[in-house]
Amino acid sequence: MAITRTRRSSIERRCLSKTAKRMFRGKGTHMMRLVYQAECQARNRKALGGS
Repeated sequence: MAITRTRRSSIERRCLSKTAKRMFRGKGTHMMRLVYQAECQARNRKALGGS
């Protein structure tokens, strides 16, 4: 069985929960960033990228 790996952005590696990654897989970078911002806000963390 061949395992294919895709490159992941720093947002995907560091901050998104596994649930969010599964739910929004294939939706694009914009949606991923929106979910990331929401998770950071919910956890009272500073978001990466200066926004």
